[in-house]
Amino acid sequence: MKATQPHMKKHLSAPGLLQLAKQSFKKIPENTKRLPGIPLEDCLMSGLALFGLKCPSLLQFDIACRNDELVKHNLKTLYGVMQVPCDTYMRERLDEVEPHF
Repeated sequence: MKATQPHMKKHLSAPGLLQLAKQSFKKIPENTKRLPGIPLEDCLMSGLALFGLKCPSLLQFDIACRNDELVKHNLKTLYGVMQVPCDTYMRERLDEVEPHF
């Protein structure tokens, strides 16, 4: 009998769900008064990664993003984050997002 790979539904896998989240985050309007910097979707995906990677605090997440190669790799490959914001920048950006989105 031939061994088969388990069939994962495209949108029910972790990468599929994270991609759906990223697509939803792209629909949230940017603050046009802000100077160019880290894209809002990278800030939002980093916030989601904070919970997904089970970091106990925003500061611990910031430290892990700078020092842990596995966390850096997961942020890029799994969460699609190209620019990781520091904890202060992420707070400032996420405070601007309207809660109804």
